[in-house]
Amino acid sequence: MAFIVTGAIALLLIELFLRRRPWAIALTAFVAVVGTAVWLFSADQSRQQQNAVSAVTVTVAADPTVCVDPQLPIAATITNASGQAVNRLSFDLIGREPEETRVAYRGTLRHNGPLAPDEAMTRCYALLFHGFAHPRPQIVDATKYEWTAHVSLVGFGEAPVE
Repeated sequence: MAFIVTGAIALLLIELFLRRRPWAIALTAFVAVVGTAVWLFSADQSRQQQNAVSAVTVTVAADPTVCVDPQLPIAATITNASGQAVNRLSFDLIGREPEETRVAYRGTLRHNGPLAPDEAMTRCYALLFHGFAHPRPQIVDATKYEWTAHVSLVGFGEAPVE
């Protein structure tokens, strides 16, 4: 749709430049002003959204003192340092063996609950067997891996009422 509008404006400007040069100059200036305003507004909105997303962090560790259930060995601390409420979050969990660069585990985990501004919470997560690279370990000891997390999706706003 934007290509059609851009093409139509370009054809109109060409026609006006050939027949009515003052009108063409005025329309070109108007289009330039509107385009610049839209670009500046869009860039500002994008920057604000990126700052809000980067203010939401996740740190992970295999801590048996925090997560006592062996089926849920990963403790993820989600921190919302943005000024907005978070209603959903996805993050990539990556595990590497110590002194190795190769990724041994990769999975995407979610948190679908409210998290108020300037609030932090710790939640325990399970490891997916198919998240491990081949050859998959027969017995999984989460404490034998170095864990990192990368936020991939943040949804802002109040959580829906259930």
